[in-house]
Amino acid sequence: QACHQCRRRKLSSLVHSDAKRPCSTCARSHSYAVAHAPEGAELPEHPVCTFDEVSDADSSDPFDNPKSRFERLENRISKYSFSALHKPCLPGSPDELEALLRDKDPASASAAPPHAPSMPPSTTHTSANSASPGTNDATPSSSIHSPDPGLGMLYNTWPKNLPEPTFLRHLVDAFFTYHPDANRLFHQSTFLSTLTLPPTHPRFPATSVLHAICAVGSMYTAAVPRPVNPSSPEFSPYDIFPDKYKANEGIPDSFSEIQAKYARVALDGAMDVTKELFQNVQALILLSWWYWCNAKWAEAFLTTSHALRYSLPCGLNVCPPFNTIAETLRPPSLLPLAKTVIEDETRRNAFWIGYAYERIHGTGNGWAMALDDYDVSQLLPVRHDQFEQGLLVLPEERQWSHENDVLLVHSGNQVDGFILYIKSTILLSKVKNFNLRFRSRFFTGDPNVIFPVPPDVASETVDPRDSPAFRQLDQTLAVFKSSFPPHLRNPTRDKIDPHLFAATNAIPYAEMLMHEPHAVVGNNSCVSSCKILTAARTILDMLYSVCSTSYDLRLLGLFPMMCWFMSGRVLTRFMRAAIDIHNDELCTTLRNEIDYIQMSLFRVGDHVPMAHRYGNMLHDFIEQTCGEIYATTTMPLQSQPQLDFMSMTDAMPDGIIYGSSQVVPTM
Repeated sequence: QACHQCRRRKLSSLVHSDAKRPCSTCARSHSYAVAHAPEGAELPEHPVCTFDEVSDADSSDPFDNPKSRFERLENRISKYSFSALHKPCLPGSPDELEALLRDKDPASASAAPPHAPSMPPSTTHTSANSASPGTNDATPSSSIHSPDPGLGMLYNTWPKNLPEPTFLRHLVDAFFTYHPDANRLFHQSTFLSTLTLPPTHPRFPATSVLHAICAVGSMYTAAVPRPVNPSSPEFSPYDIFPDKYKANEGIPDSFSEIQAKYARVALDGAMDVTKELFQNVQALILLSWWYWCNAKWAEAFLTTSHALRYSLPCGLNVCPPFNTIAETLRPPSLLPLAKTVIEDETRRNAFWIGYAYERIHGTGNGWAMALDDYDVSQLLPVRHDQFEQGLLVLPEERQWSHENDVLLVHSGNQVDGFILYIKSTILLSKVKNFNLRFRSRFFTGDPNVIFPVPPDVASETVDPRDSPAFRQLDQTLAVFKSSFPPHLRNPTRDKIDPHLFAATNAIPYAEMLMHEPHAVVGNNSCVSSCKILTAARTILDMLYSVCSTSYDLRLLGLFPMMCWFMSGRVLTRFMRAAIDIHNDELCTTLRNEIDYIQMSLFRVGDHVPMAHRYGNMLHDFIEQTCGEIYATTTMPLQSQPQLDFMSMTDAMPDGIIYGSSQVVPTM
């Protein structure tokens, strides 16, 4: 007969024991585990290989009733089944969820503490601050127990604060399936292949990356509770430090928040010993998105800047031959040369995604950015299909970020939604820098912002729209959209591309950033007023368009939510003007448009804290600008359906079934 251990391995392959005790398979497994065990790991002295005990009742009747024997076999299989490990729990089954996260039999889950479902396996009684630095040093985990001693040997080397392997794979698959930047920040097939390696292998993913993926991936699954929005009367949607309200309300950290904290601990530990430099950049980029998504404005600002600054000593912002001409003691990059095309392009993609996050997030505040565009001399990314296949695309066939016509000229063979998205963030950076630096440039006599001004006019009252730099930038905005290739001008035609959708929204968003400070709303002769109204309705039209499809708004990424909020704020200013002139028809039209935006933000906000925060900010702005009566939406508020990967019929690898998922908003 087969031993218990070989039977349990039936999930991966049907292994038959020989007649020896212990059997050859268990003996080999034990020898391998002993030979490769990390220092300090506790392993059994002898192979664990157990067999059924044959009772007298069983041996007395060799021709037992087949039905009875079959029932006994079914019960035995059910007892040793690992099906609970290979099926994510349904949202309505907290006991099964707890069992999955704690790697225990669901029947014993009721004995666990009530907060266990939101805790990672080894953190039920451990704070984030006590987590060990997650550099890939595999440490024994006393809180992860496998009913199979063979798997137990694997778990003894498993990083102690990560979810158990099957649930980790579920979160990784959710991340790659639904996050808009996942398949650019990582090369999916390469990453998944490294995830199958033993945790002690040098190519096993960095613990910081895995924790960050757990934090982000959990935003797309109903298997874990979502972070709770503060609801106390003292809470302000404009506050950049929301966690203090959370502490006052006694809201515990969710699974996602705990994993984000572990990622920070792992990052700090890896930085201290200079390990996994590039993977730490990737982890920082993911963390910055997570903070942004969860409306943690201060952490998002600091982490986006940190990710971008961290990429500089890694040499990700430049590409030869555009290195410094000075002789320095440090090499241009602390990273070794990339060994493959995929590795080289993954590094380049990571820089551009970090750049895009920092630039977009920066448009929501008046603070300086972390990296000057003059210090970026990098090739633009390759197309997604080229990246997936690892194709070499020579520099002569690509564009450099610092080319004068990079925004308006697009290579026919080297353009897709992601490349246009990166270009749009370069354009947003130019707009942000103009607004941020105009007064200092005017003061120093910069010829690009100097124009004839009457001597009795103070510099504070100078109209920047008269400067050559403003006019040139305004013209670039007007031409940028029309320069898109014909097949990339409609982001909602056929299959919706989140990157192309973001690039298309960036143009009217940039127009509002440039013109809103100078718009005299209600003055029909004000050019800026007309431009921001047109831009706001352009964004609204794209929202109408995507809502007319079955596409889930939460999959669009964070930037569109910023655009919707900005559009709603501009339309609110025009509604105030319509109220002042008693134009009821125009007021009703504008109110319906604003309500649609507000409704969309709150719908997405059921799952995305940032969207919920923007909905509250828009509500507050309407109330302050037009009065409380106009702040109440006239449309029915319908929530997005609860994310449930088990509700769909599309089976994903490893026997896990995934369903409709969604995303989150920004600042």
